[in-house]
Amino acid sequence: MKEFLYFDKEKLSPEDFNRSLMFGEGAFETFRFKQKLPVFIDRHLQRLKSTCKFLDIKYPGDFYIETTVDKVVKNHKSEHFNNVIKDLVIKVALFSSGGSSYFDKSEKTTLCVSIKEEDSATKETISLGLSKQKVSSNDIFNSHKTTNYLLNSIERRAAKLNNFDDSLLINEKNIVVESTSGNFFWIKGTNVFTPSIETGALNGITRNLVLEVCKNNKIRVIEDEFEPGSIIFPEAMFITNAVRGIVEVSNLNNTTQSTRTQNLYPTIKRGLLELLEWT
Repeated sequence: MKEFLYFDKEKLSPEDFNRSLMFGEGAFETFRFKQKLPVFIDRHLQRLKSTCKFLDIKYPGDFYIETTVDKVVKNHKSEHFNNVIKDLVIKVALFSSGGSSYFDKSEKTTLCVSIKEEDSATKETISLGLSKQKVSSNDIFNSHKTTNYLLNSIERRAAKLNNFDDSLLINEKNIVVESTSGNFFWIKGTNVFTPSIETGALNGITRNLVLEVCKNNKIRVIEDEFEPGSIIFPEAMFITNAVRGIVEVSNLNNTTQSTRTQNLYPTIKRGLLELLEWT
């Protein structure tokens, strides 16, 4: 799938994003653009702003980012899609530039907008392997999406080599955290289970929407620490993220499969898609 990158300047040199290039000092957010900015764009921008503050890099402002994305998408559709509205995946990245030593301060940021057409051939269900590398539940980066995503990249590639679609990350206590691409849930009986944020899981935007759906439907959610072996005979397993929304997991490490006697999953999926206005 071809990717297009748009920067907020016509001509760029490595100095325009040297600190992101050399040290991974940058922030990003990814979301679907289904004819318009996502309903919860404010939550994405709030997290982006929080990460910029954490990294001590400049944030260009909500209005600038929103108007730039709108303009870029409009121009892109005109050039590549004959103005036909498409379902797009947008990544907004803020690249940092400044002093060339790792201890120097960032001096400016460059906004990069990545556009990809949503892949209609994406699988309806996926399989998960278990990660070999352990993540730290106390890592200060757990609540941020930075341009250093190496662990996720390495584990996703390893999963692919072992004929899985994704990898379920495990922390130093052998506790389930999340997949490399989203938060992890499973259903058993009348309960929904998900790793707590304290495990090292990202406090995902779509994760919180699922929690809202469960609350609205009086579905009990148990957020806690769970070992992989405790996931026994789940009726459904799924991951959530801002690009796919919700994706069912059919197989966990070739040892756990959904019984698919699912009563709650359709309710949760329907409620989430309604909140996202994807229906």
